[in-house]
Amino acid sequence: MLTAIALTIFGIKVFQYNYPLTPGTQTTTWDFEIYLDFDTANQPVRIETFIPSNSDTRRVSQEQFYNGAFGLRLETANDNGRKAIWTYRYPNDRKVLRYRARLEGETERSPLPAEMHRPADREPPESLNDLERQAFLVWSSDMRRRSADDDSLAELILQEIFVQKDADEIEALLPVLPPPLNRLTLAAEALQSQGIRARVANGVYLDEARRRTEVQHWLEYHVDGRDKRYFIGADPKEFFTIWYGAEEMIRADGVFDFEPQVSIQPIDSSASDVMRKAARADRTPVELFSFDRLPVTTQLVYQVLITIPAGIVLLVFMRQFIGIETLGTFMPILIGIAFRETALLNGLILFTMLVALGLAMRFYLEKLRLLLVPRLAVVLIFIVICMAVIAQVFNSANMRMGLSISLFPMVILTMTIERMSIMWEEYSAEDAIKAGAGSLLVASLSYLVMTNKHIEYLLFSFPELLLILMAACLLMGKYTGLRVSEIIRFRELAKQAEK
Repeated sequence: MLTAIALTIFGIKVFQYNYPLTPGTQTTTWDFEIYLDFDTANQPVRIETFIPSNSDTRRVSQEQFYNGAFGLRLETANDNGRKAIWTYRYPNDRKVLRYRARLEGETERSPLPAEMHRPADREPPESLNDLERQAFLVWSSDMRRRSADDDSLAELILQEIFVQKDADEIEALLPVLPPPLNRLTLAAEALQSQGIRARVANGVYLDEARRRTEVQHWLEYHVDGRDKRYFIGADPKEFFTIWYGAEEMIRADGVFDFEPQVSIQPIDSSASDVMRKAARADRTPVELFSFDRLPVTTQLVYQVLITIPAGIVLLVFMRQFIGIETLGTFMPILIGIAFRETALLNGLILFTMLVALGLAMRFYLEKLRLLLVPRLAVVLIFIVICMAVIAQVFNSANMRMGLSISLFPMVILTMTIERMSIMWEEYSAEDAIKAGAGSLLVASLSYLVMTNKHIEYLLFSFPELLLILMAACLLMGKYTGLRVSEIIRFRELAKQAEK
């Protein structure tokens, strides 16, 4: 029954609405979200934030504003970009505001707007005082004298500002702005003073799903009939411009404990078209089997959680049919989740090292005859000390592997050590080592399953497949025959019975 329901929903999505079955086969669009969480104290509140806007080179669709009781006003006349302004006269308690939209990214080949093609006024920045203005004119004149044309002049100015950062003239002329905005602003002003239209652009790099993405800054300019962009660091494959200038993205008055969060999430474009078709048509159960309407931050959490059932099915198969011994029922799955943070090989090395050290401490504590809870507390503290020491050692050796050790769940390690020591005492060292090795084997296989991009994509796009995994567990639960390990174990008895 469960399989039939899942296959029916899966078939409707694939055959009726053309859901893609593989990741990355369609044009990628991006869910963009600004999430504002803050406290108020019964005083007027005003929050301004730049939001994406449409242009000839980029498109914004499916905009949603979550305002609550706040008033919302959109300011579109601002030359630097479009603003959303939320206001409330006397709010109280903690509040949440949210903006969400779907974006189509830009690339380095995306053309700049027509106004960037006009020559700039050859004037030094107005913000400079007389002394700084004189220094600016001397420096820019020197740059012009050392160049052959506008193209080489622009390259020389950018090299002087961003490569040769220790120049005294540059340090004296930098505006009072946080880096890298100070150098980008100086570069734009220098290019403008030489008749080259330039401006500072701000936005996000569209590279991968991020719950907390950083706002990036770069330079746009037009020289010798060509549109150019200068990025600090590696050039992004895809990006999206939100606003221009040196203003902050978000400004809040009358709030405290302010926690803004900008998130991005890649969405297959054909899948998004499907969801829009389903929303316009008669409401069907298909809409319920989708994470599309959840906030981006929640979607990113479920991208990890949704793969855990696949690892559990593998665990059930290994225990029911193969007969692999493990430490506890779901301990290998928890270890596999920890491997997502450390990578498989690093995780195996670190796990083995810490468990060995923990077991040594655990057996030493036996001589002190401690009770269970204090003993676990001592082992946990010892694990933290070992993690700190290993992290420092690897960091001193410039090895990244040690830096991820702090992401290991300490409780998982502590309970693993306790289980292995108890098994060691009640059964034998061989049984304890077998269970530990079996747990690492299942954890490694679970990690490979849970991090597989195709499995992650299928389960996230078609969550109804979880019903099939549930049905598989029900079927395996009915199996009462011999396991592979038992067949190997009792093979001599089987031979004698045949005789």
